[in-house]
Amino acid sequence: MTLRLLVAYDGTDFAGYQVQPEQRTVQGTLEDALASIGGRPVRIRGAGRTDAGVHALGQVVSLDADVHPDVVLRSMAATLPADVAVVDAQDASDDFDARRSALWRSYTYLIWGCEAPHPLYRKYALWPRRKLDCHRMDDALRIVVGTFDFSSFGRVRDDQSPVRTMTAASCVYDAPFIRISVTGESFLHQMVRSLVGTALEVGAGRRNPSWMRDVLAARDRAAAGPVAPAHGLTLTDVGYDAAPWPSRAPISWPWSDRIGSASECVGRLA
Repeated sequence: MTLRLLVAYDGTDFAGYQVQPEQRTVQGTLEDALASIGGRPVRIRGAGRTDAGVHALGQVVSLDADVHPDVVLRSMAATLPADVAVVDAQDASDDFDARRSALWRSYTYLIWGCEAPHPLYRKYALWPRRKLDCHRMDDALRIVVGTFDFSSFGRVRDDQSPVRTMTAASCVYDAPFIRISVTGESFLHQMVRSLVGTALEVGAGRRNPSWMRDVLAARDRAAAGPVAPAHGLTLTDVGYDAAPWPSRAPISWPWSDRIGSASECVGRLA
């Protein structure tokens, strides 16, 4: 039986999603907890391989297990550490694979848009220490919507094509945050953070929005702006052609302009 899990985590103390020797990872933590439930080793497949320090509200993982989804949901709530949670569990078709079945992935990068930093948001939003022009950043990001060679914006493995399709990219000021949102079929390693770092150069006035087109055309990693810090980035959603999560709460502000309420939680304490 195949299960799909909706997972959220604070990436601050993880060395990324993917399992690594002698490192604390999201995948490793989930697999250890699932093994304790089923009594045997478990291998999960994740929709997005987030880097160290990157967070998730909408990570999706799939696994083969002969356990009812409700049992998994309750057991994981009691077993997992406080910085990672399974927020929903559902049956899936036998051919469902969280990574290969995904049609698109959405990320949000949060920027704290005030003159002074805020200690409560320091782990989830970048404080740029300067004023940024959100309109210029939005103009720059819209240039990369479409299918292009994104060699300038990510690390490309030898067995990998640098061509990617971005279906949406925008920057909005939703006081007190600046929110950069990108959606695409898939992304190169560090591609989103590189796009953000390049947009920040535009927002700070050091480059014109049209520079984004020049960087894209260069197909040279050195042409782009610096890679933005990991802590501002969150994997917010993953899309599939199957039925959506029927009990999922809306992604809440500030990662979205949709404001949820306590009554919309997937589970309630009775």
